Amino acid sequence: MTRRGPVTYIWGHSGAGLSEHAWATAEVTGAAWVGNEAAAHISLLRPTVREELAFGMEQQGVAREVMASRIADAVELWGLTGIVDRDPSQLSTGQTRRVAIAAALLRDPGALVLDCPTDGLDTAAVDTLAATVSQFDGAVTVYDRTATALTALAEEQLHLADGTLTPEPAPVPSVAPHEAASPGDVVLDCDMSLTRGSFTVDAALTAHAGQVTHLAGLNGSGKTTIMLAVLGLLPHAGRLTAPVAGWAPTGMDAAFSKRTVLCELAVGTDAEHAAAALDWVGLEQWSEVHPLDVPSAARRMVAVAAALVRGPELLLVDEPTVGLDAPGHAWLARVLRGYAAGEYHRHLGVPDVRPAVLWTCHDVEFAAAVSDRSVRL
Repeated sequence: MTRRGPVTYIWGHSGAGLSEHAWATAEVTGAAWVGNEAAAHISLLRPTVREELAFGMEQQGVAREVMASRIADAVELWGLTGIVDRDPSQLSTGQTRRVAIAAALLRDPGALVLDCPTDGLDTAAVDTLAATVSQFDGAVTVYDRTATALTALAEEQLHLADGTLTPEPAPVPSVAPHEAASPGDVVLDCDMSLTRGSFTVDAALTAHAGQVTHLAGLNGSGKTTIMLAVLGLLPHAGRLTAPVAGWAPTGMDAAFSKRTVLCELAVGTDAEHAAAALDWVGLEQWSEVHPLDVPSAARRMVAVAAALVRGPELLLVDEPTVGLDAPGHAWLARVLRGYAAGEYHRHLGVPDVRPAVLWTCHDVEFAAAVSDRSVRL
């Protein structure tokens, strides 16, 4: 497969201004732009994915029969057949990104700017994206915080720091090796069926004290739906035994409600626990900063800290690698492993407690390096 257009890969650490640079590049070049927040590219003006895909072409005056043919091809290419008649506002993170990228390409742009385009995508979708970029007849500029499957397609890799671009390869996240922890008591035990709109998922899984369990599955397979049921936010049929859990959702920004990080961590608990979580997670420098003003990697860790601050017996963490740079991956690994090992509880002065961690992540290698066991839907 021969790539026809040049690909430039621009990377930077969290807070380097990648998204601003990506937007500026799109503005200057006139390229189609798919930003880091894929949901922002869903118009909310169309009731189905099929009609959402047509929206941009409608504005261009593309003939109806041409639109129908392009949409059919895009649906097959991006694996959207099962969701083409669903409400685009009710999709998973990965499904939303698929639709956003497909919609941008359907407008037949001459150039493309992609901001962290693999965030939330499963392996099949990443492969599709790489193949699409490799065949795109125009310039493609990819922005991300680490090396991804798209890095190999680039003639040039540039590091963005202090507003300046310098040639430098993108970093690959690395995690120190660890031995799998021994399982403790079963904390989460379920064999249930869930229905969410037209979507149904069957789930049978356990999570053990002292272990980090990876919940694996394709985009739209029901991972978040399962977590919502465990939290008691969705009805289910069948068996579900779970304690009160802490939850860090993928869409972290909408979860913040306070003016400072320290105040955010104190929601539902006391100042002592908030200060302990701030210290143990490593967020002291952001204590008096508004959560939305914190760089994305540290902001993700604020969301994780808010989920664990009360020391729940079960910690649920949904797609936490979204928004992380290379140092952020190591930071997350330390926190997830340490929490399951009881380090946070010892920090609180409560020994001999080993909680369970259940998390989702589409980076297979990173998930395997962090987790003690994996369960696939």
